[in-house]
Amino acid sequence: MPERTSERVLTILADRPITLPEDLTLSKIRDRAFGFKFEEGEELSFRIERHPTMYLSGMGVPGIDASPARFHVLTEYRLDLNNETWDSEELASSFEYEPWLVVEAELGAGGPHDMIQQEITEVRAADDPEAAFDDVFGSWIDHWEEKFAEVHGRAVPQEDKEAILDLLVGELRERADLD
Repeated sequence: MPERTSERVLTILADRPITLPEDLTLSKIRDRAFGFKFEEGEELSFRIERHPTMYLSGMGVPGIDASPARFHVLTEYRLDLNNETWDSEELASSFEYEPWLVVEAELGAGGPHDMIQQEITEVRAADDPEAAFDDVFGSWIDHWEEKFAEVHGRAVPQEDKEAILDLLVGELRERADLD
C-alpha cells in the first residue's frame, strides 16, 4: 500500500537531522498540519493554521473554554530538500473577538469585577457623574487601548480595537447609569 503524502513528509522530518523552524515541533506538525506536498529530491511543504490568543484578563473567563479574542493565521512551510533550508509564507490572517466574552473577561467575575463595581458606585454618587466617569475610568481605558493594540506582536486591526474599546466603555457607562 503506497504511503500517504503526509506520512512521507513526517517520516522525512523525523528521520533526517533537519532543524525545524523555531515556531514548529514535529508533534505540532503531526497534530495540526494539512495540505502536505512532496516532490522527491526537491521540496516538501505543508500548512498550519495558528490562533494567537489574547487572554483578556489574567484569569480568563471561568468555565468557558473559548478565547475572547484571537487571530487566525495560515502559514505555509516549505523545505528545500537539496540544501535543507526552510521558507515560510503567511497566506492569510484575520482577527475575531466575541463581544460577550470580552465583556465577561474584562468586567465580569473573572476580571477585576469588585474594583470596577466600587468605581461604578463612586461615579454614581459623584456630583458630576460624567466628569467622575472620565477621572475614575480614564486609566482603565488607557490600559485597554494598550492591551488591545496587539496580540503576540501582531497588530489588532484598528477598527476591531476601537470596537472593543467602545464595547467596554459603553458597558461601563451603562452600569454607571450614564446612558
